[in-house]
Amino acid sequence: MEIQLRTSGIVTILDISGNLTIGRSEENLRETVKMLIDEERRFLLLNLSEVPTIDSSGIGAMIKSFTSVKEANGKLKILKPSRTARQLLSITGLLSVLETYDDETSAVSSF
Repeated sequence: MEIQLRTSGIVTILDISGNLTIGRSEENLRETVKMLIDEERRFLLLNLSEVPTIDSSGIGAMIKSFTSVKEANGKLKILKPSRTARQLLSITGLLSVLETYDDETSAVSSF
């Protein structure tokens, strides 16, 4: 899994590509979010359009990231989850917790 960072105004967009599964990929997400919080970049948008698979560890990393950002008085939102990712977020109840957008412009302006 790779994470590319870019900004749009006050929002840092994390373009994630590859599987978000146990091991290095979920650790990479948590470490990246921690680094961004340390840099006082607290408005984060996870672009999941190129994430075909998320397992329970990936869900755990997303929950930990959401909690960490919230504790730092920031916001974490989801952009363009793939069909599989959306189904998993729905099954786990995270769609009711994490704001999810299918359009980047709307997502960025929601901050």
